[in-house]
Amino acid sequence: MQVRSRRQVLAAIGAAALAPATAGCLPLGGLGQERETGPIGPVAQALGSDGTTIVVGAPAKLTVKLFEDPSCPACADFETTGTGPRLLRMAAAGELQLQFALGSFLGPGSKRAVNALRTALDKGRFVDLHQAVYDGQASAKRRGGFSTNTLLELAGTVEGLRDGDFDDAVRTARHREFVEAADRALGKSWVRGTPSMEVNGWPVTEGDRDVMDDGAALRRYLKDAAERPPRR
Repeated sequence: MQVRSRRQVLAAIGAAALAPATAGCLPLGGLGQERETGPIGPVAQALGSDGTTIVVGAPAKLTVKLFEDPSCPACADFETTGTGPRLLRMAAAGELQLQFALGSFLGPGSKRAVNALRTALDKGRFVDLHQAVYDGQASAKRRGGFSTNTLLELAGTVEGLRDGDFDDAVRTARHREFVEAADRALGKSWVRGTPSMEVNGWPVTEGDRDVMDDGAALRRYLKDAAERPPRR
């Protein structure tokens, strides 16, 4: 099967501006930094012991948990021009472990996207598809959100991801139980909007939300977090 580049697929889907933040999707301020570029080395990707969290990176002194919905425009900001890429690079370098709690409160497209992301985890490609989903979110919205076909097109930008089994899992919502369980877990948490963040179990509160879009603020926050006991 021919694998097209991410740029080719996104051009085919059609460019569009991000829609206004939906209720429950918290807008970020002060964005504008460019995504950190350069290769990211191999990084461990696995399902957490709770069955609803996706874990990226080896155990580390710092654990950063991110709460996201694939259809949330503020999450796309965070994962493209915010500090999301920096956190991923830190996880790949062994400086911290990333954990993802994926909700789908923004509708069926989110549920399809979370199912696709969980399927990508089965093939060790969660990180790559996660990036492709947020890169393609704006253009997907123009076509009505994350349809099955749009998700398969985005998956086609990830080398080695698409095959018959992957496509079948996306089309049949193979991981629907994971999707629903992840939603329930998010609903029982402290989170009231996405993106949200915990560091070593401590919620990042409204007064510190600049860590989501300001690299210097993130560095200071993580340094302080490393010096206090994790929340149990």
